[in-house]
Amino acid sequence: MDVQVWMASKEVADRLDVHVRTLRNWLDMFVPEQERVKNPQGHYLISEVGFALLKEVKERKDAGNASLRDIQRQLVEEGKLPAEILSAREIAAGDEHDAAAGLDRHGLQTALHEMEMTVQETLFQFQKEIAQLSAMNQLQSTILQKIADIEEMQESLRLEMRRVTFEMDLMHQRLTRRKQRYEKHQPRWSLNPFRWFTRTDRTMSIE
Repeated sequence: MDVQVWMASKEVADRLDVHVRTLRNWLDMFVPEQERVKNPQGHYLISEVGFALLKEVKERKDAGNASLRDIQRQLVEEGKLPAEILSAREIAAGDEHDAAAGLDRHGLQTALHEMEMTVQETLFQFQKEIAQLSAMNQLQSTILQKIADIEEMQESLRLEMRRVTFEMDLMHQRLTRRKQRYEKHQPRWSLNPFRWFTRTDRTMSIE
């Protein structure tokens, strides 16, 4: 038994890398009503079929210079969208007057609508670049702070090495002086018993 999976519009916008407002405009043009519903909070939930349609629209838009209206007609001609979407779009555009006036008005509204979505998408991409630049600046500040901390640690290490070297030199000097005093005052005894007598004692014993 297949289970229908519904995705929130915010999740779909993130997956397609488009602004949420752009996605809402695409829903009217490319997703049939049965493939999109609103939750109690008023946010759209999109089916897997609707997501697949939006993904194909994004790929076609990124691949060439076709307008959203052209992509919509292509999908209708290929049988991936019902023809009623075009009719509903024309009715929503106010095409209840004569055909020529309605088409002109509809074409102008479509062009303005696509221009608005293009501006929104450009603004969205610009905001992303600004956010990335801010993150890079923050990363650069962090790196500079780390470098300053390392330099401070190096300076502390140099000072500590100087202190240790000075104390070692001082200890060496003390040991050297102590050794010199010891060598100067130590008794000159010999293990040879004949050397225990001085030369004078030996001379007196001979006489």
